[in-house]
Amino acid sequence: MKEKHHKLLVQIGIITIIVFAATLLFTIISDYVITRRTYLTAKQEMIDRDLKNMEHNLYDENNEWYFSFYRDHVDQLLAGISEEEQAFRDSGEYEVFMQKFLLGEGGDPGDYDEVRQLCLARTGLTIAVYMLNTTSDFKYENAYLIDFIDENEAFYYMDNKGVALVNRVTEPAGDSGAADEAAGDGKLLCKISYPASEHSAVKEMLADRDSGIQKTYYEVYHDPANGKEYYIGYLPYILNGKTICYFALQYDWSEFHSELVGHMKRSILIGLFVLLVLNSLLMFYLYIKAIKPAQKVKAGVQAYMEDKNSEAVREQMSTVKTKNEIGVLAKSFSNLAVEIDRYTAEILHLNNEKARISAELDLATKIQADMLPSIFPAFPTRKEFDLFASMTPAKEVGGDFYDFFMIDPDHLGLVMADVSGKGIPAAMFMMVSKNIIANNAMIGKSPAQILHDANNTILKNNSENMFVTVWIGILEISTGCLKAANGGHEYPILKQGDSFKLFTDVHGIPLGFMEDSEYKEYEIQLKPGDKLFVYTDGVPEATDAKQQMFGNDRTLEALNKDVSASPKQMLEHVNAAVEAFVKDAEQFDDLTMLAFEYKGSC
Repeated sequence: MKEKHHKLLVQIGIITIIVFAATLLFTIISDYVITRRTYLTAKQEMIDRDLKNMEHNLYDENNEWYFSFYRDHVDQLLAGISEEEQAFRDSGEYEVFMQKFLLGEGGDPGDYDEVRQLCLARTGLTIAVYMLNTTSDFKYENAYLIDFIDENEAFYYMDNKGVALVNRVTEPAGDSGAADEAAGDGKLLCKISYPASEHSAVKEMLADRDSGIQKTYYEVYHDPANGKEYYIGYLPYILNGKTICYFALQYDWSEFHSELVGHMKRSILIGLFVLLVLNSLLMFYLYIKAIKPAQKVKAGVQAYMEDKNSEAVREQMSTVKTKNEIGVLAKSFSNLAVEIDRYTAEILHLNNEKARISAELDLATKIQADMLPSIFPAFPTRKEFDLFASMTPAKEVGGDFYDFFMIDPDHLGLVMADVSGKGIPAAMFMMVSKNIIANNAMIGKSPAQILHDANNTILKNNSENMFVTVWIGILEISTGCLKAANGGHEYPILKQGDSFKLFTDVHGIPLGFMEDSEYKEYEIQLKPGDKLFVYTDGVPEATDAKQQMFGNDRTLEALNKDVSASPKQMLEHVNAAVEAFVKDAEQFDDLTMLAFEYKGSC
């Protein structure tokens, strides 16, 4: 049965349609994302400015008391004005009492009885509404204050346009007059549902709440109740280092978003039509210039597959007369057919050998990875410190290694080392050295003695004259006293104060050079918040395409970009800086790092 000659053309047509369509979609979606981001960035600047104005206008030294009182007495505030409060309001003392507070002469609100405190709280809410409404204009859908109970509920203070953001859990109760005075228009104080699953900024704000971080949080929120899109900014209201609530501005960008989506849809439809027309013309050209000649080449290849007759292939290929790459391919295949049989056996042998070597290297990589501690947090029950480490070998396996282990309940061992050479020999030497150092440390030796004894042990079975540079530290967790010694390794980097700095300790010679080598031991007194970064030479000697090295200065710069970063984030910052520096240059050395933060006794 004669095979149809249009299958290849159809396949190429489908591929080109997919490629063109994907390119079109990518371009349009990229334009959508960039336009959306540019628009929201502009609005973000506006929201950030107005949030800061809200914070400035609402400042009052008694606000910490006010919001604490609101949380503790929400039921009384929502229930309306009691008979005792109303009696106090009707008395002449009420006006004098409130005037003192409005003039800043009322003293500490916490010194008064509950009736007067409730009156102050209700008046404070009304004043806060007025101050916020004078700050934010009608370009916002809503301006309010919010105080989170947990990831699902919050206290919601004031709504300047009477439109609630989310469903309320509890509404103000009591008679209408009392409720209006207690909570303005009935929306000045509510307990609402505010789930973190719908509001992406909530978890981050709750995580940062006790840190005193002053920054604006943003989220894009779709309200299913009215089908609108909102861009919401939150700013912590911090007094005396404590976050007492959050300012929030809700911007409605639904109209712009709808126009942007509509433009994207129209562009996709027009683009697909144009691409289909162009693709049809391309397919016709490919059929005349490539597909028909390729079919003849295919027939020759098929004939060779059936009978392995290279002479018949030569005759078949001679009928291809095109003066393009297809013609060159036909001639090349006719010459190649003679050699294929001879090469087949050799190629099969090489493939089998390559598969065997690859399997062995994969196994070696897994074994080496299993030798290094890789579960983090490493000591989840220990709150006195935090650490993180990583090793990225230049080849399938490498010679760098790190280690950390509890010597006893009050002593933590930290090791960073670099074996000479690369590949499997270095990996084997690395595993032996790691165990020797750890075994010496676990029996309670000092850092200098550990290096001395490990050096002598390594020399006994080191016919290949390999060596290893080692930095080792032993931390007394209860006191923060870190005792360390350096056997020819890179200088550690230490943060004690406001920045990371290179700690130029005394170097001994690497392990494996000379018997009975002596090593200098030193102490560092760590305080809570101090951090340590140790690494191998693969970090400062990382090289870009111009043969320039990353260096210690760039390492310090990467660490000092965020001195508050956790150990894991420290490694991420340095690794990102190295990758940005070397770009596409080949990694020539193992990249190994360990970061440690001392938090003190809990």
